Amino acid sequence: MIELLAPAGSYESLQAAVNAGADAVYIGGSRFGARAYADNPDETHLNLGIDYCHLHGRKIYMTVNTLLKEKELEEMLHSYLAPYYENGLDGVIVQDFGVMELIRQYFPGLELHSSTQMTVTSAEAAELLMDYGVTRVVPARELSLGEIRTIIEKTGIEVETFVHGAMCYCYSGQCLFSSLLGGRSGNRGRCAQPCRLPYTVEEQKRAGADRRNGEKKRRPYVLSMKDMCTLDLLPDLIDAGISSFKIEGRMKRPEYTAGVVSIYRNYIDRYCRDGRTAYHVEERDRRILLDLYNRGGFSDGYYKSANGKHMMAMERPNHLGTKAAVIRSVKAGKASAVAAEPLYKRDILEFSSGDETVLTEDVKEGSAFSVRQGKTKLAAGSVLFRTKSEKLLEELRTCYVTENTREKIKGDLKIFSDSPAILKVSWRDVSVSVSSDLAEPAKAAPASEEAVRRQMQKTGGTPFEFEELSIRLDQGLFIPVKALNELRRRGLEALTEEILKQAGKGRIAVPLQKRGRADTETGCSADVNSSRQPYRLSVLVSSWEQLDAVFETAASLTDTVYLDSILLGNAGEPEAAHSQMRAYLQKMKQYGIRRFLSCPPVFRGRDKELLSDAAVVSLLKEMDGFLLHTLDQMAFFRKLIRKYDFHAELAADSSLYAYNRRAQHFLRSLGADRLTLPEELNYRELGQLDCRGTELSVYGYQVLMQSAQCLVKNTKGCRKTPCILYLRDRKKAEFPVLNRCNVCCNTIYNSVPLKLCGCKKEILQLSPEYLRMSFTIESGRETARILKRYEGLLFSGADTEQTELDGTRGHFRRGVE
Repeated sequence: MIELLAPAGSYESLQAAVNAGADAVYIGGSRFGARAYADNPDETHLNLGIDYCHLHGRKIYMTVNTLLKEKELEEMLHSYLAPYYENGLDGVIVQDFGVMELIRQYFPGLELHSSTQMTVTSAEAAELLMDYGVTRVVPARELSLGEIRTIIEKTGIEVETFVHGAMCYCYSGQCLFSSLLGGRSGNRGRCAQPCRLPYTVEEQKRAGADRRNGEKKRRPYVLSMKDMCTLDLLPDLIDAGISSFKIEGRMKRPEYTAGVVSIYRNYIDRYCRDGRTAYHVEERDRRILLDLYNRGGFSDGYYKSANGKHMMAMERPNHLGTKAAVIRSVKAGKASAVAAEPLYKRDILEFSSGDETVLTEDVKEGSAFSVRQGKTKLAAGSVLFRTKSEKLLEELRTCYVTENTREKIKGDLKIFSDSPAILKVSWRDVSVSVSSDLAEPAKAAPASEEAVRRQMQKTGGTPFEFEELSIRLDQGLFIPVKALNELRRRGLEALTEEILKQAGKGRIAVPLQKRGRADTETGCSADVNSSRQPYRLSVLVSSWEQLDAVFETAASLTDTVYLDSILLGNAGEPEAAHSQMRAYLQKMKQYGIRRFLSCPPVFRGRDKELLSDAAVVSLLKEMDGFLLHTLDQMAFFRKLIRKYDFHAELAADSSLYAYNRRAQHFLRSLGADRLTLPEELNYRELGQLDCRGTELSVYGYQVLMQSAQCLVKNTKGCRKTPCILYLRDRKKAEFPVLNRCNVCCNTIYNSVPLKLCGCKKEILQLSPEYLRMSFTIESGRETARILKRYEGLLFSGADTEQTELDGTRGHFRRGVE
């Protein structure tokens, strides 16, 4: 069975999705969903939506796919979910490890689906999640069809993938762009979509005066991706064993949902019925999808392509529409246009300037019509695009939004003179019976079978209609119409109750147990005035020049050095890079510095090949530990350490989000010896966590995005050479972009570094075990200067309230919504 899974940003969209043929719907409630700005239903309407889905034989999954703070998880989530669970909710889509743990404990039988926000990219991570009760994974959208097939074949777990809709530039769950720039966190459902803004790509950072006086030039939308459309790939996706085909679009109108669902329903059924040889996509359906929403066309997503310019919408970040007309001539403020497709009254046409005009009459394809030029300067050959097809929207509205689908039922009515009347109604494998003493001998004209049938088939106002109705009726009986209506009403109500009961309505959640004192101790026990050193220093370096600066200025202070995996070298230089790595590993050992490898940002086939290479494994066995960024890496290194029987610590980076204590417990249960505190919580919220054995980032350019796309390739052509570019936004901020060629990944950093050197008092109160300083684009000289300054401010008795220019405290004091 292949599930077609539709988005619902409102109760109306839910109905439209079901009416259009979706097998299941995913929807958010009033809280904790990744689309906080959708028209999410309240509790009453969401429960109505659950009933609506189940009465039509569909499933409904709820999005709880954001990160929850400690109080939200322990004091709000249980009471929020319980009414939906007890009404028969089929499953939840989750990102937060703590949410996963709580649901597993208190809501037995509720399906757990790992969100694409978990950035699952391998069978190893899928297996790990299965051990914790996850029944379905939604892997990263960046995976190829081959990678997805491998997960299915190795684990047997249900896999859900996106087949249509918007694409993020960043690996989902790895984006802090909106969060750090404007306080609207994608991990909290409030993404402001900075990837849809214009940027220029610079080879080098500009000087201050150059930034202020630089030339004005058009900025392309280099981070804006086209929407995905996979109609042509459906046979391959079905044959790969994918369980659920997911359509993106909870922010879209109900008509969009209905239109996209109805088309995908048709082609899934067509392939399952007729096979591959008869499968073809009709041009009319492509145009409908383009009319509904596109950003300069569609791409197939990552199923067949690793990345590339063909996937990008660099010309505009929003709906382009379809090519509607071409200007033939312009005269006296009026333009004559020729329709490139059939146009209809109330269609909206857009000029290249962004101005719009509304058609006042229908226009046949190839016919000429007049357009008022207005403020827009038009020229012969200019193209007008239709951005809204009112006729199409009205058709979809009529078919799927205003008219609800009705379920076919079977009925068997027996009315005999010597016994109560019995009505049996059946829907699929659900049957109920009701009875009533409604017949009596007729004193005048007796009831006829035709009259009884006509009355019984009046099922308006219910989700049912009789497909079959057998009637056995004794002759000579009088049957009151009111009694027949009552019998029908009771029968349909009983059928409704039984359908909903079998779907899970009426189950009871396990009562929430308040956590004990041992579970809520903060671990924040440091004495602010103590002369004892409360924390140790860890340093992440991305170049050997930076590591040399550590030796020169902070060797005695440094406990741990994280070596960025980029230091393992590119494909053409492994031997030289490995030799240099081994020499530095030996030098760090002599200094008594613990040596950790900071793994690649994500974990794909190329990353696994890199870390499984015999020469690299020999280096890994010399490491004291590994800094992990994803669940895939956690699973991989657990196996690697067992396989080669060596000791190494596992440190979970901040991208393995430990927003709450349950998430901390989950990661520690996997073997994490060190947890990096989340970068989106302020110090008061961090104080609610268990800060023992944790690490706090106090300096460094924070990661905004990890992307499978390559700015070098998309704007300048692939060079297969690591480098740093700069994204320059409309406010002249410049964001460094590290091109990681050895694993084909781009890392976008914030334009200014995190600097917590003026927050010593709060840091002491938190009492993390380690403070981390991360160096990425800094030179060796800059690294040395910064290390000396932080040694004075954080590791001595210097003024703790000093502030730094050209830096940010990130969320340490403000936090996110």
